Amino acid sequence: MNDLETVSQATATPSSPRSSARWVHLCNGLDPRRDGGMVPSILGMTGALAAGGGHVRIVTPTPSDLAADRVPAGVTLDGPEASLEAAVRDADVIHLHGLWQSHTRRGARAATRAKRPYLIAAHGMAEPWALRQKRVKKSLYMAFVEGKNLRGASCLHALTRPEVGHLRNIAPRVPVALVPNGVNLAPFDSLPDRSALNSEHRELRGKFVLLFYSRLHKKKGLDLLAPALAQVARDYPEVHLLLAGNDDGALGPFLEMAEDLGISARITYVGHVAGLRARQVWARADAFVLPSYSEGFSMAVLEALACRLPTIITDACHFPELDAADAGLVVSPTVAAVRDGLRGLMERSPEQRRAMGMRGRSLVEERFTWERQAHRLAEVYAWLAGGGPRPEAVV
Repeated sequence: MNDLETVSQATATPSSPRSSARWVHLCNGLDPRRDGGMVPSILGMTGALAAGGGHVRIVTPTPSDLAADRVPAGVTLDGPEASLEAAVRDADVIHLHGLWQSHTRRGARAATRAKRPYLIAAHGMAEPWALRQKRVKKSLYMAFVEGKNLRGASCLHALTRPEVGHLRNIAPRVPVALVPNGVNLAPFDSLPDRSALNSEHRELRGKFVLLFYSRLHKKKGLDLLAPALAQVARDYPEVHLLLAGNDDGALGPFLEMAEDLGISARITYVGHVAGLRARQVWARADAFVLPSYSEGFSMAVLEALACRLPTIITDACHFPELDAADAGLVVSPTVAAVRDGLRGLMERSPEQRRAMGMRGRSLVEERFTWERQAHRLAEVYAWLAGGGPRPEAVV
C-alpha cells in the first residue's frame, strides 16, 4: 500500500513497443482509503506505460479520491461522467482491474462487442482465501458472470506465480501474463529525518519501531501479530509497533486483543497516511512486518524494501524472492511462525539487519522497478493488438 502523493515517472526504454498505442485501464475508482494497494499499483503501472510513450487513459464508474498531482504525467483520469463503452471502442487494448464489480462486467461486454482485446488483472481476488469470503455469493457470480468474463479475455494478468494457477483454474484456455507490481524508487531515496515522528509521538523515542503499513483488514493477519508481539516483547522491551493504514474493520478487534495481552502501550496507530506523512512513517521504521493470510502482490512490501528495511512477511504474500535474496524472513501465517520471525529479526545485530535491508533494496532495483514491469506489459499489449511471437511474460 502506498499513499505517497507524488508518483515518480519511469524512463522510457528505447526499444519499447509503446509509441502512439491507445491503452485504456478500467477500475472501480481510485480511492486509497477504500482500495488500498490497488491504487498505487494502477498508478505506478500506468505512469510507467505513459513514460514509455503509450497513450494511457484510466476510466472509472465511480469518483476517485486523489490529489491532482497523484495522477501520473501522460495519464488521463476520467471519472463517472465518462462513457466506459466509448472509451473501450476507442482503445487498442483494454485492461480491467479487479473482480466482482460492475466495471469488469461492462468492460468485458463492451470489449467483446467492439472486438477489442482485453485483459483482466484479479489483484489477488482469485486467491483461495479471498474466494472463501462470501463463498456462496462469489460462487454464484463466478458461475453466471465473472467466469464468463475471465474465459472471454484475450489474456489474464497475474501478479504472482500462484495467481497464474488460480486464474488457470477458472479459465484454463486463456493465456496468462505474469507481470508483478513494481516500485518507484525516487520517493524513498530522500526520506525525512527519522526523528520527525518522535516529536508528535514521544512513545517512539528510543524504540525499535516495527512498522505495519496496510489496510487494517482481517486478511492482513493482525490477529497473528498481537500474540506474537506480546511473546517477543517480554525479551525485547525496546520493540514498539507502529500501525499505519485505513481501518477496514480489524482495528477494534486488534486493540482489544492487545489490551488483553498487556501490550497496548507498545502500539501507536497513526491512521491513513499520505504524502509527507507517509514519508515520515517510512523514515521512522526500523523494520517492516506484514503477516497476511492472503495477498495479491503487496505494494507495501516493495516499498519497505525500497526503504532498505528488513522485512517479515508470510508465504501468503507470494514473494519467495525475498527469502532467496536473504532480504527478509518469510514465515507461515501462524502465531508461532510470526513470533519466531520477530524473534529471529531481533536476535540479529544492527549491522546484520542493515545488510538485510540493503539486499532488499538491491532486489527491487534489479527486478521490481515500474520501468521493467511496464516494458513487459507493453510487449503483451503489442502482442494482443498486433500478433507476432508470444512475449516472455506470457507463461
